[in-house]
Amino acid sequence: MFFHKIGDGNIKEIEIILDNLPIGILYLNNKGEIVYKNSVIDEIDENTLSKIIEENRDLYKEGNKYFKVRKIIVKDGGIITVENVTEKIVAENVLKESEEKYRAVCENSLIGIAILKKNEILYINKKFEEIVGYKGEKLKKKFFDLIHPNDLKKFNDIFKEKRAQIRIFDKNNNIRWLEIGCSKIKYGGKSYLINAMDITRRKEMEIEIKKANEKMHNALERERKFLEEISHYFFNPLCIAKGYLDLSIPNADPPMKRKLEITKEAITRVENVVKHIVIEGKIYE
Repeated sequence: MFFHKIGDGNIKEIEIILDNLPIGILYLNNKGEIVYKNSVIDEIDENTLSKIIEENRDLYKEGNKYFKVRKIIVKDGGIITVENVTEKIVAENVLKESEEKYRAVCENSLIGIAILKKNEILYINKKFEEIVGYKGEKLKKKFFDLIHPNDLKKFNDIFKEKRAQIRIFDKNNNIRWLEIGCSKIKYGGKSYLINAMDITRRKEMEIEIKKANEKMHNALERERKFLEEISHYFFNPLCIAKGYLDLSIPNADPPMKRKLEITKEAITRVENVVKHIVIEGKIYE
């Protein structure tokens, strides 16, 4: 055996140690003959073991198992170590598959997504690029310069407030309104996930509605003043006329009294019409 120079009393102990290692150990002499192999090597399929010895590869697969191989040249031959890395490879594949799925979800999202670490943008998806008109590294570098100066404080407060509406400039220097949300994640250390929805159209509609409401308010105010003027210019003369009639009727002779009463009735009818116009906006007695 390759450890024949060790005292015979230690050989048994060394064999026990080597057999209980989680790594396979294979010793070959200068002729390529197997001088020693531990119990882990015995578990490997002969065809795979032949490939490990003959070929110069770092990774081999046997069924669902993966083996990491290292070859060391020594004076009397060579030592080959074989490590079962199945769990590691499977975990890496699962992680890679998971990352690919999440990336596919992010890249096809209808919402802008960015990952922020301190003052650095680590990731930004296609929808975010579409919103602002910049792509890739250029967008990452310009990101903070695109935020409207009056909304920088709101953006910086997003890490505490979690939600905000901010303005940014797109590639054509047009203002875009974003509703953004923020949450902590682990991505290359402590980072923040930013979700952004383009609400520019909604904001434009809100502005239009506000303008329409202001116009309506102004129109109603003009109407109110108009009705007040009608009330003032109609009721005052009518009230004066009725007052003089009330004073004149008791002292008039019967023929004149009747004429004054008819005149008063006519004035009362006009007064009722004016009241209905002022109060209801309708013309009737």
